[in-house]
Amino acid sequence: MTQPEPIEPLVQELLETLTRLYGPLLASRDLWKLLGFTNPAAYRQARLRQRIPVVEFEIEGRRGRFALTQDVARWLAEQRLSFPQTNKEQEPTNELTDKPK
Repeated sequence: MTQPEPIEPLVQELLETLTRLYGPLLASRDLWKLLGFTNPAAYRQARLRQRIPVVEFEIEGRRGRFALTQDVARWLAEQRLSFPQTNKEQEPTNELTDKPK
């Protein structure tokens, strides 16, 4: 039986990358993409149905809603590690060159 992968290194890596790209706050114009929604309309529907997986908040004097980058990084890491890696040991294949003869 294999041990579960530790989440903290992945959270830190994601947090560093996302902070470098977006800063400590994510506006909804970026958040919908990072949460995997296909478009802003799908994101708005999820918000109406209270299905956004991170805490959103408003900032006085600013338009829109925001989330902390660290919350999104942790959520992404949790999503990634919630599924076992079944193809970790497999070698990548190239469909163009690996055609049957």
